[in-house]
Amino acid sequence: MKKLGLGVIGLIVMGAIYYFTVGSTQLTAELKTQVNTQLDLLQKEGFSIQNREVTESQEHFSLSFDNSQKITHFLNQHGVQITLEDAKLFKGLTLGVDVHYLPDTYTSVSFDTYPTSLPAVLSSSASSSKDKHILAQIENMLEKKSFLMHVSINKLMTGFKGHLKDIEELFQNEKEIQLTMKNMTFSGDIQDDAISSIKQELQTFSVKVPDEMFIIFSGLTSNYKVTGETPYDYHTQYSMDSITMNIEPDLNIVAQNMTMTSTSLLKDTLLSGTMTSKIAQVDIKDNDQAYTLNTLVFDINAGNLDVNAFEKLQQANVNDEKYMNELMQQFFSKGVYIEIPVFSIENIENKGKNLKGFTLDAKITLDKTFNLLALETHPMSALSTINADLNLILSNDLFSVVMQQPEAMMALMVFQPKDINNSKAFELKLKNGQFTVNGMSMM
Repeated sequence: MKKLGLGVIGLIVMGAIYYFTVGSTQLTAELKTQVNTQLDLLQKEGFSIQNREVTESQEHFSLSFDNSQKITHFLNQHGVQITLEDAKLFKGLTLGVDVHYLPDTYTSVSFDTYPTSLPAVLSSSASSSKDKHILAQIENMLEKKSFLMHVSINKLMTGFKGHLKDIEELFQNEKEIQLTMKNMTFSGDIQDDAISSIKQELQTFSVKVPDEMFIIFSGLTSNYKVTGETPYDYHTQYSMDSITMNIEPDLNIVAQNMTMTSTSLLKDTLLSGTMTSKIAQVDIKDNDQAYTLNTLVFDINAGNLDVNAFEKLQQANVNDEKYMNELMQQFFSKGVYIEIPVFSIENIENKGKNLKGFTLDAKITLDKTFNLLALETHPMSALSTINADLNLILSNDLFSVVMQQPEAMMALMVFQPKDINNSKAFELKLKNGQFTVNGMSMM
C-alpha cells in the first residue's frame, strides 16, 4: 500500500519540476513550461493526456493509463514496484487533475487528483445485477470526487504536503457495507527533482458489514527515506496503534502497538534487505476460548537477489512458463540467503494460566549451482545445493499444550526433542543433501 501510494504521489510530483524565479508571472510561466515538459514525457511512457484546459492561474486535464508495459517500466524506474499483470488491471483508469499555480503563500503549485473512470476490467466484469448495482454506487462516488488527493509543492521546490479526502460511504446491496477513512495526511522532501522522503499518517480506516464483520485500523504512521542512488536504496518505518477484527458470531482479534522497520540496499546488481517487526499484544477470542499473546517479534533478512532478473520479472508475461523459469533461475543464481534471526512469542495467557512462549531462528542458503528445474524433476539431487538450519525452543508449558493435538503427537514419533533449561528444543539441519533432527539422520 505504501509503495503504491508513494507512486501516485510521485507521479503527480513529477508533473512539476520547478525553478524559482522572482515574480509570480515569471514563476507561473516557468511552472507551466515544466508541466508541459513532464506531460510530454508521460505520454511517451504509456499515459495519455486528454481534455486539457489552461487558464492564467490554473488548468485541468485527464490522465489515462493506456500502455501497461511502458507504464510498468516507467513506475519501476521510479521506485514503484509493480508487475505487468498488476499494471494491466489499471488499463482504462482515468485520473482528473486540477492544477493551481501560486494558490497561497506556501504553495508554488498544487494538484487535486481524483479518478473519473474505472479500469476496464472492473466495468467489463460487472455482469450480474448485483455487480452492476455496486458499480453504479462506485461511479456515483467518482462523480462526487470521493477519492480525491490534494498535493501542494512549496515555493522553494524542496518539499510537499497533502491529504486524502475523508471517506464516509455506505454501499447498499444485499448487505450494507460501510467504508470509512479519516485524516490521511502526508508530507515529504524533494531533492534533485525527486522525492527523497515521505511521512504518512492515517487516523482510522474501517470496513463494516452489520451482523457479519468489522475491521478497523487506527493510528497508522509510516516514514520512507531514500538512502542511495537507486529506487532500491531506502529505509522505512511503520507503526500502528491497533487493528481490530470482529467476525460474527464468535471471532474477535485485537492487535496493539505494532512497529516495523525495513531497509533495502543495492550493490553490484545484488539486492539485500532486512525487516524487523514487533507487536506488543494480540488478544484472540474464539467461541469459549480466549488467548493473549504478549510481545511477538519477527525479523527477517535476505540477500544476493539478482535485481536484473527481478526487474524483468515485473514485466514478464506470467503465462510464458519457460521465460518465467529462466528469470527465476537467474534470480536465485547468485547464492541467495534468507535468514530469520528471531521469531518469538514471550508468553501466552489462557484461562488464567501464563505460559512461556517459544523462540525460533532459521537460515537457508542456496548455492550458486542451485537449479530450480532440478528441484522439481530431481528434488533429492537438488537438495545438495541447499543448506538450511532451524532451531526451535518451546517452553515445557507450551509444549504440553501443543502435545494435546493429535498431529503433534504423530510428529513426535519422528522428531524427538532435547530437554534444555526447562524447555524442549529441536535442531533441524539440511546439509550436503542430508536432513537431521537433533543430530539424528532422517534421510
